[in-house]
Amino acid sequence: MASEKFRRQLRQESEQWWNEGLIDAQLYEKLADRYGFEEIESQARGQFTTILISLGGILLGLGVITFVAANWMVWSREVKVILLMVTFFAINTIGFYLWRSPAKNGVQKLGAALLLLGGLTLGANISLVSQMFHQTGELYQLCLVWGFAVWVMALSLAMPTLSVLSLLLVGFGYLRGTLDAINVSDLSIYHWAIVHMPVLSLVLFLPLAHRSHSRLTFGLGALLFSQSFFLNLTAIATWKLEVAIVVPAALLWAYSAQSPRKWIEPSFQAIARNLALIWLAVTFYIFSFNTWASISTMPDLFRLSWGLHVMADFLVCSSLAIWLWLKLGRRLANFSLTQERSLNTGVILIMLLLTGGSLYIHLNLTPLVILGPLLFNILFFVISIAAIRDGLALGSRRSFWSGMILLIIGIMTRTLEYNTGLITKAIVFAACGVGVILAGLWFERNIEQTKRLSPSQLQEHNS
Repeated sequence: MASEKFRRQLRQESEQWWNEGLIDAQLYEKLADRYGFEEIESQARGQFTTILISLGGILLGLGVITFVAANWMVWSREVKVILLMVTFFAINTIGFYLWRSPAKNGVQKLGAALLLLGGLTLGANISLVSQMFHQTGELYQLCLVWGFAVWVMALSLAMPTLSVLSLLLVGFGYLRGTLDAINVSDLSIYHWAIVHMPVLSLVLFLPLAHRSHSRLTFGLGALLFSQSFFLNLTAIATWKLEVAIVVPAALLWAYSAQSPRKWIEPSFQAIARNLALIWLAVTFYIFSFNTWASISTMPDLFRLSWGLHVMADFLVCSSLAIWLWLKLGRRLANFSLTQERSLNTGVILIMLLLTGGSLYIHLNLTPLVILGPLLFNILFFVISIAAIRDGLALGSRRSFWSGMILLIIGIMTRTLEYNTGLITKAIVFAACGVGVILAGLWFERNIEQTKRLSPSQLQEHNS
């Protein structure tokens, strides 16, 4: 359905065309039926009613909150619990029925807002009830329990807003709880959730993203998996830096290169591919600095108590990545450096092998103080130039400008890192500015002239 602004403009213009005799009444009726001219005013009234109801609900809520705050210390514990439960169930019940309403006058949006409010109220209820029964705990414990409870609501309702709220709560709880998990020795259920967060993020939030059809949920879930896998291996277990870097990128790229299935959203594949490229670009940039002499591991700090749990997640995620890449073996058999798309599966595999191999050699065999930064500088500029080439070949502004930004960042970083003179810096900065202007003007002028791809070529590009 077109936007309301467009429909209003179209109705105004079509009425003028009809009065001027450019169109007849039959064509006007077809436009009115197709774009719902008669529903425009009713929808506007419904939106205005929704705004009034929302404003009234906010004022009513403030009044109730003020009344409860004034009498909170007077009421007994039983009355407080009953009040909290009644409020929670009332908000969610009303929100559910409004959200499922067949009306299209803004009632569904009001119901969705009430359900989101119910998810927020759930956290307040958990906190207040725990205080009334003298159950104290850390903030990350509240966020984890709250987030998993909202996850149940989001999965049952398939609501994108609740899905995002659940992910944000669990992610915040994980980040806060990681600091506590490093220093404790006893395994609690909260620490268990933290050390197994990579697998939990795949098992819980990947199906939730598909069920709610939320690209934001999928992207945040993929970030939570990558970050938790990296932190668990490096911070909690202090083990295998190279694996912690390679596996998330490999798993994301292998997911993006899968053939379409009923349970695989094409938009999710594009998100996974972009996240894998961003992960690699950030990795190449960080390791391109001349600081490899300070990169080392301390194998004596491998913590057996947490390491066994982290090892289990490592085996699950690594096995999944290997299985997905074995499924891509047929595409790798047809790999060629002359493919239209530069950032293809074969190139990504080479980058992953070079990344993991160089870090393993440096950390376990012999230091690569000079070759390490040189290799990652080359990889960083390769991924930058490849993104620019893909943008030119496919007519993609995002790919072209992403590559240009990476290229400029790489050049300016190397200029500032090494002891170059002011004249050299000025020349480099000016050249980068002129290059960006000329490349941008040329790209925008020729973007419409890029060749159109056939379906067989598109299949090759996605490999």
